[in-house]
Amino acid sequence: MILKKMKFNYHKQLFIKRKVGYGFFRKPLARYLYFTLVTAVFIIKLTGCEDNNRFYRPNLPEKLCSIGIIDADDTTDYNYPPFDNRNSARYISFEKSYQAEYPEELNDSLRELSFSIYSSDKELFNYRSDTAIKNLLGFELPAGIEFRTGEKYYLRASEKSTPEILAEITVPEPPSELTLISVNKEITTLSEPTECIGYTNVKTAVIDFSFKNVNRQKLYYAILLAGDGGNLSSLLPIQKSLLEFAIRDCNTAGFFAVVNGYTIYQWRCIDDRPSVIKVPIYAYFIDGSKIPDNKCIVKITTQFEDERSLFDVIRSFRIKLLSIPEELYLFEKSLFTYGKVYKDPFSEPVYLNGNIQGGNGVFAICRSSELIIDLSPWY
Repeated sequence: MILKKMKFNYHKQLFIKRKVGYGFFRKPLARYLYFTLVTAVFIIKLTGCEDNNRFYRPNLPEKLCSIGIIDADDTTDYNYPPFDNRNSARYISFEKSYQAEYPEELNDSLRELSFSIYSSDKELFNYRSDTAIKNLLGFELPAGIEFRTGEKYYLRASEKSTPEILAEITVPEPPSELTLISVNKEITTLSEPTECIGYTNVKTAVIDFSFKNVNRQKLYYAILLAGDGGNLSSLLPIQKSLLEFAIRDCNTAGFFAVVNGYTIYQWRCIDDRPSVIKVPIYAYFIDGSKIPDNKCIVKITTQFEDERSLFDVIRSFRIKLLSIPEELYLFEKSLFTYGKVYKDPFSEPVYLNGNIQGGNGVFAICRSSELIIDLSPWY
C-alpha cells in the first residue's frame, strides 16, 4: 500500500478548556483548586472519547485493515479508572480503508465482522459481530492466550463487503535481561516560562541501561517506558501510564515510530489555555544486527512536572524491551519514513510494509523483558 497520499488521522481530542491568566497559576493554592476542578470535569467527559486512527487507501476498492501488536509476555493493563486509554499489550483493531476524496466513507460500517487467531493445530480465539459496527478499535485479547517462541500463528478475518484478509507470524526469541547502569534526576532551568502555567524549572530523569543482543537469530527491538507516580494537584492522581522519552545517547542508530494500541494523556497549551488531550505513544526501534559487539547501551531522558506531563512525582519507572518480528519492524520503519517525507512533494512514494494479505496493516506477536526501577525517595 502506498503511503504517499495516505494520512494517519490522529484526532487530538480536547477534553478541557479554561482560560486562566499566568498570575493565577503562580499561587499554589489557586493552582491546586484549579487543577482539582479540571480533574473533576476531565473524569466526567473522559468516557465518551475514543481514538480515531484511520487508514487512507490510494485507490478503490475498499479493503479491510487490521493492526494487531501482541506482547506474549505482558498482560499489564495500563488503564487506571476512569482513564480509558484503551492501552493493552494485546491490542487488535479492524476498520475499512477509505479515500480522502470520499469523506462520506468515514462512516462505512463493518458488517458481519469475524476474526480468529489460530496455530497449526488449534484455534486460540474467535470473535464475531452479527450487527453492523463502524469499526473495532482497541479490542483486547484475553490474557490467557499463550504464544510460544518459534511457533507460527495465523490471523484470518472477514466482513460482508471486503475481501478476506490473512496473516501469519512467527514468534521471535525473548530479549535478554536489561541491566541498569544509573538513574539520575536533573532540574532544568528554562530560558523563559512555559506558555500557560509559567513554570521556570522542570524535572528530568536520566536513565542509563544496557542489554545484550540475542544473535542466534536475526532480531529487532522496540523500547518503551512506563511510570508509576502521581499528580499533587489532583484528587484522583494518575497511578500508571506510559511515558514519552528521548534518546540522549545510544551506541546503535534507531528511530521513533508510533505503536498503535498505546496512548497517553497530556497537558497542552492551546490558545493560551491548558487542555488535556490524548496523544499516541512512540517507541524506539532498533535493528539488532547493527548493535556493536552485541551489546546495546542506551541513555534515555523523560521530563515531568513540565506543564505537559500529568505526573508531578514519579515513584518508579518500567523500561520494556520487546523483541519484535521483522514484519513489525519494517511496518514501523515505513511509518517513520512517511512521517519524514510526506510534506515533500518531490519525495518518492512510501510503501506500507505489512503482512496482511488481501488488506492493509500488520499482525505481530512479540516477546518482552522489563526492568523495574523503584525510586526512594520519589522524584
